[in-house]
Amino acid sequence: MREFLQLVVVGVSTGSAYALVGIGMVLIFRTTGIVNFAQGSFAVLGGLFMVELVDDMHGMLAGFVAVLVVGFIGSLVGFVAVGFRHRTTPLASLIITLGIALLIASLNLLAFGDRPHTYPTIFDRAWDIGGVLVQPQYVLVAGVTLLAALLLTLGLQRTIAGQALVACADSRRAAELVGIDVRAVAVVAFAVSAGLSALGWVLLTPVDPVNYDSDVRIAINGFAAAAFGGLASIRLAYLGGLVLGIAQQLVVGYADQIPGLGQQARQYELAAALVIMLVLIGWRARHEVHE
Repeated sequence: MREFLQLVVVGVSTGSAYALVGIGMVLIFRTTGIVNFAQGSFAVLGGLFMVELVDDMHGMLAGFVAVLVVGFIGSLVGFVAVGFRHRTTPLASLIITLGIALLIASLNLLAFGDRPHTYPTIFDRAWDIGGVLVQPQYVLVAGVTLLAALLLTLGLQRTIAGQALVACADSRRAAELVGIDVRAVAVVAFAVSAGLSALGWVLLTPVDPVNYDSDVRIAINGFAAAAFGGLASIRLAYLGGLVLGIAQQLVVGYADQIPGLGQQARQYELAAALVIMLVLIGWRARHEVHE
């Protein structure tokens, strides 16, 4: 039981970071109809920028700068992906974001090399709670993710910019008719979603080193989390990220105990977790049909 709880604690942390990526994907899809496969690249950039900045400035300031810079890069990606009105289809935009993700990965390889990057956590030691070791960094990631999801939900409901995003999500054509600049709103959505993904890996990198090609794993997990909510629900994307993170840790943790499989456990981590997520998505779809 103690080992199970230990794996769940770690899973909640990584799942929270996946949830931020999934929430960003939901925000972009609801606003523009685009599935953004550059979302994992934003997370990687956040972690790598944080590693580079943390030695020269205070940790909080370095994190803020990293998130801000990635948010700006996200706005540029959004500007390119949305394209000219009535000329760029959602499928073309998806291909554009995939190409941008490959370009960013190549630039990251040239700039940062092919080794994993991390930086020291500010906490000296883990907490021992009933025999379960809890890294304060895990709690920080989970807490910030929950707060970000709540603030984003409130922002969409209570602010003018949030209402413009919601209006575009409900009907982009109707939003245009009432004078909303859909392209500008889409750029804002990309910037916010990029910042959310960067925030997740700014916090997670001390306990989960990031590499130039980590974007594939992050994007797939983020998409799975978003798909759990049908690419429409922030709340369900958050829940999907948690379930996915916990499932992955359980698969790896218990597979390590099987003779001859321990070395390969990480190779099956993503596949096993996605199978579990597909089962959950199917269950949710069937439940909605019966209702």
